[in-house]
Amino acid sequence: MDTLQPEREEQRLTERQRMVLRLLVREYVVSGRPVGSKTLAEQFPVSVSSATIRNDLAALEHVGFVQQPHTSGGRIPTDQGYRYYVHHLMGSPELSSGDQIMIRHQFRQVEAQLDSWVDFAAEVLAETAGNVSIVTAPRSMVARLRHFEMISLQPRLALLILVTQESAVRQMMLHLPEDADQATLSRLTDVMVPMVRGLRAEDVESQIVGATELPAYVLEQIAIGLRGMGSVEHTQIRHSGLENILGQPEFAGAAGHNVLELLRGSALLGALLPQMSVGHEVQVFIGDENPADALRHFGVVMATYGIDGEVTGILGVLGPTRMSYWRSISSVRYMARLMSDLMEDLYSSS
Repeated sequence: MDTLQPEREEQRLTERQRMVLRLLVREYVVSGRPVGSKTLAEQFPVSVSSATIRNDLAALEHVGFVQQPHTSGGRIPTDQGYRYYVHHLMGSPELSSGDQIMIRHQFRQVEAQLDSWVDFAAEVLAETAGNVSIVTAPRSMVARLRHFEMISLQPRLALLILVTQESAVRQMMLHLPEDADQATLSRLTDVMVPMVRGLRAEDVESQIVGATELPAYVLEQIAIGLRGMGSVEHTQIRHSGLENILGQPEFAGAAGHNVLELLRGSALLGALLPQMSVGHEVQVFIGDENPADALRHFGVVMATYGIDGEVTGILGVLGPTRMSYWRSISSVRYMARLMSDLMEDLYSSS
């Protein structure tokens, strides 16, 4: 995170230095090349000499907001510089009303099913932000059981299939305490499903008292399975827009392979979820601020969406630290609001 407190940062920079940093970040985002004083002087809104800009760049370098990769070259923003830009120079970005209307209209064309929304959200967010999108399917804060089935594999081996109220599915192997054929398991399922439908893990466990050996074992395993449904490994994640960053210089060669590895499995969510706060505010992690080593070369913009206290998911974008934070933040903020509104409508009408 920043080593300088925001109040102290504000005092360290003059208004002209703030303008220099703002212009430098914008130019570097577009070009990907170190920015020189002459380029900045040409873009400055009032007439300022290159020598004056060089002095301002030296001051920005002193406080750690820019760096000079090569002695004779221009400057680039540091992670701290990006953070200052996001906090103090960017304002509160919002997508244009035209973009908002277009996106909302596109969603209205999609059938009212959560799976469709999640896939479509990943595509739209990648296109709008110009980076890799990350969208998880919403899940209940506490998993509740809708249905379960048991399939006999061997006399003492069965497959347990759990389905939650949010349509999440988990399969578990059961090593039964006694022999049971398919007919026995089917009869047991018919009796037990009405008993446990809509229950949480702890409620299922309360049914164990007084149950005979086989039903008690099944109830215990259902409770274990429901608790596991909330784990990272069982969170469904969609992503889109990989081509948006693989063509950028930061991700040439091995770095591009690292992006692919990061998006596989649950590594990305495992790194991000512990850092996410509840609520719909956008959170930004830049470079070394990221909690996992694998993310230290990235900018990550994330937000939660859903219905407070009931069901939630996360969405965001992953890109180089040299991303357009204005575009990424405004896109993530709007998509989180839209997905929350859609879920409110869906749940209120169901």
